[in-house]
Order: sequence, then C-alpha cells, then structure tokens
Amino acid sequence: MPEKTENTIQQPETNVTTTEDSGAGNERKFSQEEVNKIVTERLARERAKNEPSPMDEREQALKARESRLDCRDYLNSEGLPSDLLDLLDTSDVETFKKKVQQLNGIVGLPSKNRPIPHFTVPSGGNIKGDKIREAFAPKK
Repeated sequence: MPEKTENTIQQPETNVTTTEDSGAGNERKFSQEEVNKIVTERLARERAKNEPSPMDEREQALKARESRLDCRDYLNSEGLPSDLLDLLDTSDVETFKKKVQQLNGIVGLPSKNRPIPHFTVPSGGNIKGDKIREAFAPKK
C-alpha cells in the first residue's frame, strides 16, 4: 500500500452491514480496514490458485523433455536429420510427425533409408564439345 503523505486524502471509515443467515437480526459492521484485509486475502488465494507450483513446473518440463526424446526417436527410426528438432515444435509428437511428413513431401528430406540421388558424369567422352571441361582443362 502506498505511504500516507500529507497530500493524500484519507478515506472515511465506512461500515458495511451484513445480516447473518440465522435471521436473528444480528448485524455485524466491518470497518474499511477489515474489508480491505478480507479482499486482500481473497485476492492472494486466487493468485495462488493460478500460479503453477514447483511440482507442476517440473512435471511440464519432464513432459516436454519426454516428447522431444520421442520426436528424436522418430527421426532416428526414419533416418532423418536430427536438426529438425530445433526447427519444428516438439511439444506434441503426433503433430511433429505430421509436420515432418509434410516437409518430407515438399522438400524430400535426405534419409539414411533413402540416399540422395547423385548424378554421374559420363567418362571417356569427347572434351572438345564440352565448354566447361575446356575451361578447366590444363593449358598446353
């Protein structure tokens, strides 16, 4: 609460009247300080409910790590590069698998199970007709 200075206006003490459920007509009056204390306590309880406990945080971290390991196992089983772990979200394994399959369909990711096709250069051909070979051929 802010410190009271000479310029602050003090709130007058207000009385809040409540009747009890017994119907006996007993009334209880609360001062402004008591009302403020009650409200502050209720707000503190509500905030405590919304904040994750250290156990909840540890559990979330453990689930995230487990999910990442499952994603890495999937990549290893498919022979795909593990660099995809850093590029794609690993929080949900099934979503990760779908994204990898989509990416593989678009780009054609290199795989240990499916080697990258390479081009062979015909050997023994005539160098005279190939401009590139002529440019890199040793000078006579």
